[in-house]
Amino acid sequence: MIQQNNIYKRYFDALLLIITLFAALEVPLHLSLKYATPQWIHYIHFAYPIIFTLDIIATFMTTITVDGKEVTDRKFIAIKYLRSWFIVDLITAIPFDLLIADGWLSEASNMARSLRLFSPRYIQILLAVQMLRLHHIIPFLEKKNRKEIFNPGIVRLFFTIFVVLIISHWVSCGWIALGKIDDKLDHYTNYLRALYWTMTTITTIGYGDITPTTNAQTIYTMFVQLTGAGMYGYIIGNLASMLANSDLARTQFRAKLEKIQTFMQYREVPDELQDNIRTYYDYLWNNRRGFDESAVLEELPSSLKVQVALHLNKDIIEKVPMFNGAPDDLIRQIVLNLKPVLYTPGDYIFRKGEMGDQMYFISRGKVEIVSEDGKTVFATLSDGSFFGEIAILFSSERTASVRAADYCDLYTLDKFTFDNVLTKFPEVAKQIHTLAEERRQKSVQEKRSPENINPETAIIERLQVEFEKGRVLVDWQDVIGADGYQTARWDDEAGKWIFISRSLTKSECFDILPLLKRTNTYRVRAIVRDSFGPWSNAVHINL
Repeated sequence: MIQQNNIYKRYFDALLLIITLFAALEVPLHLSLKYATPQWIHYIHFAYPIIFTLDIIATFMTTITVDGKEVTDRKFIAIKYLRSWFIVDLITAIPFDLLIADGWLSEASNMARSLRLFSPRYIQILLAVQMLRLHHIIPFLEKKNRKEIFNPGIVRLFFTIFVVLIISHWVSCGWIALGKIDDKLDHYTNYLRALYWTMTTITTIGYGDITPTTNAQTIYTMFVQLTGAGMYGYIIGNLASMLANSDLARTQFRAKLEKIQTFMQYREVPDELQDNIRTYYDYLWNNRRGFDESAVLEELPSSLKVQVALHLNKDIIEKVPMFNGAPDDLIRQIVLNLKPVLYTPGDYIFRKGEMGDQMYFISRGKVEIVSEDGKTVFATLSDGSFFGEIAILFSSERTASVRAADYCDLYTLDKFTFDNVLTKFPEVAKQIHTLAEERRQKSVQEKRSPENINPETAIIERLQVEFEKGRVLVDWQDVIGADGYQTARWDDEAGKWIFISRSLTKSECFDILPLLKRTNTYRVRAIVRDSFGPWSNAVHINL
């Protein structure tokens, strides 16, 4: 079987289209002007039946698409073709030129002429059936339109112009065939005058300088006028539709802007804020053509949605170290749940101290890692970078503020979705938590100041406890400059505090043997050189 996208089949279809267009133009022109046929046109006439026959054979052997599936069953393809355009294609493949010139049809036509029944000229009109091959241009243009080689509006405009020109050519040839020809003029001038009459009649202008003189010409003129009136409405309707929908996305976007502008004026929004809003929408149009990416993906079936999401976001995910070597199934589920967000210059994506429940991937733009007051810039991240993964893994507070340096296209992944995905891949989850812990410790060490701090000011804040998987997690805010931490739990039976850990390098601790069915009380203090900071306030958890 021949694949329908086979490159040689596409070349053959293009050749077939050229041959058909030539037949649609040359055959009626030859029948009307009766000019001497050049030798090279004779060769083309002889090539018609060969090429058209090859096309019929190829069609029986070419796969087709039915309901989105490629069909390779020859019997099904043959039945489908026989019920559609087979008869038309078969008639166009009959070599009338050869039959008229040398075959029995030539003898029959001579006999009929001697009996004055009809002329061989009328038999030659059968050559015009080759023009029926024009039906192949419609699926050809549809395929090109689906592949977006051309804008759909341009394709419709081209097809409208094509139809008008072909009909005008045929009408002109018919006008000449009815006797409107001047023997004193050459063929080119006669055809040009006929085409001029056709254009003025079809467009309902009709200057009256070329008029019918016989009954047949008068009837023909009335028919062309009616056809022209219909074509006029068809052309005007198509042009109006194409102009209105030439850029449907821009039209819809402008309508949205007009509504927003009206709202801002009605609510008397400050001019500066209005400028910022307009600038935001300008960026949205220039970079996204005003489309909501999530809304577009929602309309796709799940299989196509995954493929598009992988195309858009897979490169971003692969740059994250903790996803290196992760299974393809995990990557697919992650990218499918990424949500696009847009931030304008100066927007805070999150601030220090906020509880983190999302991590971010930068698709386009730059963000700044800044101090709590926004005056100090610690780092700048750009396309392909990511941030916020510590908070999403450990449900901790943000340790720094992040601000958009310019317009930023980001993708977000929320903790709930991330945790659900990781539960299906326990081995990967363990690896990711290990890498995240290493990055967290590195971040803590980098933020510790080399300068000496006063132990009395090394106060533990935001101490919290959480019971999970048979153990208690004690978590607190890191003290910049501290060398470590000590954690203790109150023991009722001993009547004193018992150390859980005397030397921690991170701002969390796991109590793997808590007091079950009782109240557990914890406190923490910082280690500062050879001294200690004050103990934190005690926190309780009932098990």
